[in-house]
Amino acid sequence: MRNIKKNILDLEFQKNLIIASTTVVILFTYLIGLFIAFITGGIKFNDYFDFVIFFGFSTIIFGFCFFIFIGSSSKIKTLPEAIKNL
Repeated sequence: MRNIKKNILDLEFQKNLIIASTTVVILFTYLIGLFIAFITGGIKFNDYFDFVIFFGFSTIIFGFCFFIFIGSSSKIKTLPEAIKNL
């Protein structure tokens, strides 16, 4: 029974590690895409409305990824101790 609990906790650790690393990859990809778009002139702010839409969309992306990253990171920190206590 102990091995089953340990395996489940190991799988939970791996799941949260994959979630955290995926959010980092998504954020870096988004930032690189923004950088390329600014350099090539793909994004131009003609008026205040365009900037507000862009800023709102970026805030949603960053906020969502940050929330998921922090949640999975906190779970990652607690799981090794739970595995040791088995």
